[in-house]
Amino acid sequence: MVQKDSGTRRGRPRNFDEGKVLQQVQDAFWKGGFEGTSIDDLTDATGLNRPSLYGAFGDKHTLYIEALRQYRVATAAAGRKILEDAGTLREGLGELYKAAIRIYMGDEEGRGCFVSSTAPPEAVRDASVRRELAAMNDELDALFEARIARAQADGETCIALPPDEAARVASSVLHSLSVRARGGAPRKALHALAESAINLIAPARN
Repeated sequence: MVQKDSGTRRGRPRNFDEGKVLQQVQDAFWKGGFEGTSIDDLTDATGLNRPSLYGAFGDKHTLYIEALRQYRVATAAAGRKILEDAGTLREGLGELYKAAIRIYMGDEEGRGCFVSSTAPPEAVRDASVRRELAAMNDELDALFEARIARAQADGETCIALPPDEAARVASSVLHSLSVRARGGAPRKALHALAESAINLIAPARN
């Protein structure tokens, strides 16, 4: 796929897919974190030389922010679709947590969530990273809140908390799954935690 430069980036069309390159950049940062990932690591991961990377995206910091944003947007869209398409809140939570665990476990290496695993150390001193981290948290809360409010309005069996408070509980479970996966917890333990959370937020009908 050939992607042309935007109006602010002049020159010949680029003979690579920017989305695919950002995915490769994301994988490199996911493995090494921002500080632990060198430009050489990024060129190795993408197969592009430094001038091509810099010409398309800017410096290492800009690459990291773009990778965070791409992951955040894709994660929110996928999570929203899972919850909206599910017949019940309980089913939606089950599918969403299963999908998250698949991502967090990777190839059994326990990598966690890209944003929550790599952004917090940088967010302390970097406002742009902090904004991406905050946006990720806000978007997760919002999608859970909307689906929980719908469940309560439809009379589903649901936790007796205001939707915004219940949403933060649901989001916190995602964060815990990420940290536990990153810390080496087995897949079985992650699914057990997810099941406990689902039973708390959307108990099965007797």
